[in-house]
Amino acid sequence: MIYQKEIFEAYLKSREFPDIPHLMGVFDHYLKLLMAQNKIVNLVSRKMPAENYWLQHFLDSLLAMETLDFKGQTVLDFGTGGGLPGIPIKIVQEDCVMVLLDSIQKKCRAVQEMVEALKLSETSVMSARVEDYAFMARRPSFDVILCRAVALEERYIAPLRRLLKPSGSLLMYKSRSLDDLEGMSYETLLDREDEHIGRRRLIAVAQRELMRR
Repeated sequence: MIYQKEIFEAYLKSREFPDIPHLMGVFDHYLKLLMAQNKIVNLVSRKMPAENYWLQHFLDSLLAMETLDFKGQTVLDFGTGGGLPGIPIKIVQEDCVMVLLDSIQKKCRAVQEMVEALKLSETSVMSARVEDYAFMARRPSFDVILCRAVALEERYIAPLRRLLKPSGSLLMYKSRSLDDLEGMSYETLLDREDEHIGRRRLIAVAQRELMRR
């Protein structure tokens, strides 16, 4: 565990994030919370050793910050599961508004407990299908929608378009397959083969492109 944790800490330093000891303390806390909740509710793969969370979940989540500036942005984590990638991004970038969305209520209860334990400000957890959430009254419009572990099914296209600001974009975490983006224009913001987490691509789809699907 120490080895992967050290790699993660070195990554934070390489990105020149402020107050690394504080951030590492918060991520330590998050790891313990996530492990405990995962024993009760299946939030992330239970086959993955806990030491792998540092790179496969936490570092992977933060890759989006290499491509976009989240400061002052309103962000939706669509299909958040265990709070990934939304919680790691929020930990590092406090100055953003984060909504963590999942359709499974018991997952949302677990994530809400973690958000409260981590004392994350301007972070809300919503239990709803994206198709329903898009039509809720008084919900925000988003600068960025994060999609890390959800394939872009046809039924999601119109709701995601509705949720985005005209200048907004959908940011998708991908490994190899881009089959769900067939017929859609997109921009590859990052394409990297990493020795620790394998191939990772970050794909941005502009709000206007979702209209053309």
